[in-house]
Amino acid sequence: MLARACFLPILSLSHIYANGFKIQEQSLNATALSSAYIAGARGADASYYNPANMGFSNDWGENKSEFELATSLINIPGFNFDVATTNQGLYSKTTMDYSSTIQGIFDFCGNSIGQAICGGIGLEALNDLNKPIILEHSTPDTQIVTGGTGDTALAVPKMFYKSRTMHGITFGGSFVASSGLAMQWAGKGGEFLQDVFIMMVEASPSVSYTINDRLSFGFGYRVMYAMGSFNNVVYVPLDEKGTGIQLDKEQIKDLSKHPEAVQALIPESIRNMKIAGIPFTSILQAFGFKIKGCDTGGAECTDWGALMSSVDGEKTNLFGTSKVYQKSEGKDLATGYRLSASLRVFDNGMASVVYNSPVKFDMKGKVEATTYVGGAMGNVLTIADLNIAVQMPEILTLAYAHEFFNRRLRLEGVYERTFWSRGFKFNVSPDFANAKYQGLSGLVALPDVFNSETLKNMVGIANFGVVSNMGAGWRDTNTFRIGATYKTPFIRLMASAAYDAAPSAQDKIGIPDSDGFMLGCGAKVNLRGFDLGLAGSWTYKQSMSSLYHSGGLGGLFIYTASLGYRW
Repeated sequence: MLARACFLPILSLSHIYANGFKIQEQSLNATALSSAYIAGARGADASYYNPANMGFSNDWGENKSEFELATSLINIPGFNFDVATTNQGLYSKTTMDYSSTIQGIFDFCGNSIGQAICGGIGLEALNDLNKPIILEHSTPDTQIVTGGTGDTALAVPKMFYKSRTMHGITFGGSFVASSGLAMQWAGKGGEFLQDVFIMMVEASPSVSYTINDRLSFGFGYRVMYAMGSFNNVVYVPLDEKGTGIQLDKEQIKDLSKHPEAVQALIPESIRNMKIAGIPFTSILQAFGFKIKGCDTGGAECTDWGALMSSVDGEKTNLFGTSKVYQKSEGKDLATGYRLSASLRVFDNGMASVVYNSPVKFDMKGKVEATTYVGGAMGNVLTIADLNIAVQMPEILTLAYAHEFFNRRLRLEGVYERTFWSRGFKFNVSPDFANAKYQGLSGLVALPDVFNSETLKNMVGIANFGVVSNMGAGWRDTNTFRIGATYKTPFIRLMASAAYDAAPSAQDKIGIPDSDGFMLGCGAKVNLRGFDLGLAGSWTYKQSMSSLYHSGGLGGLFIYTASLGYRW
């Protein structure tokens, strides 16, 4: 229940800036070409983008072993945004079933003699004690709340390798950070994502077999490690079925040992009410509910604990949303594969297809969640083991590249289909059977009254299924990329543009996203077996098409530098 929302920020945050879990722009060439780099992939980084192409000569016309080291700086400019709140406030209704002693007061004031003494108004006031006690634990936010974040910069290293092709066989490998982010969010609107750290790395050995320099097949084995930690706040709707917290006679007897805590539960209007001009507390004291040694006759002299000992049952229903502050972490190692094939079309064309399999993570970790009930009731801490199943989507890519002007100019078009709708996005399984429940303040901190099972039932009335559905409705998406490369024996110049659709519905809280438009450019210089390069990729998102409005364009900027060596 508590943890079902725990890894939503991890899914959401990688999704915000890379339209999902994927950051495609890994190598320098891919950064400059906005990943329109499939059929035209050559050299060491072909081991990641299209293993089948490792068997073809590189852009310098060589069949050599190659190694490339690249570093990308990922920059997300700070921004503010407005979003509809999910905090509906929290309210409680408490009903008490009084024993015969207290009921006698009601009966006395209800008969003809008692009415004359209590008076009509007094009887009405006394009856207030027999009505449900309504308390406001927290107030709802205004309809729209503001959030924001500062500038974020993250440096990510990558490595690529391919061997010389011998007898049509080429070996290669890559090590990349396919997703990574560390951000802190502020304001009411930013509570849902608050403080997040994400890292996902991939090591992929690969091999290709090339036939007559015309047809080639490639295979890559993907080993991926994911970890994440975050602090965040969610407002979880309470169960609409009207279930609540119920104390039995024995728990009420134990509660009577804590008169100060009980007094906090009694509304001030009841503590201060009068019957026929006589303070109600004085009437209670006359019936024996008086603290020994206290002669002032005020509310502070009423033994509220003794009053509770005359209660046979108590039930509290909570309504609205419960604020939950979560600290979670998880990690896992998972595997998948990459299949590719390339075919030369006459002398100047290349057609390629690449398939990336889905990758399923079974993250194991812990969650610490504080449920804020507030008021006299207090707050509850839950500590549980956590298992989060997350699936990276399968991706099918089709590409065609054609070379012009004696192969100096290469144009490439790429169509990419990401199958977000298939399989699950996330499935959270916290171990609540063995979880630890602890009252932090107020009544719930009284261990002789609120045992672990009572606290478990108290926290369990939250309907976390509503929060989990924030990831529902994702659709398969299309990405279109075009790239141009101009080549000489000494330099490569590259430019590109792309459109990347968002898979999430635009009207869903918790998955803030919108379609992305990308531009890229870069250059690589050949220096006696070395090549040096610089490239940039700029992604812009129109925030007004998302439920999270910032009033302008959101951005993700990637700058990549590389050093390669061929031998």
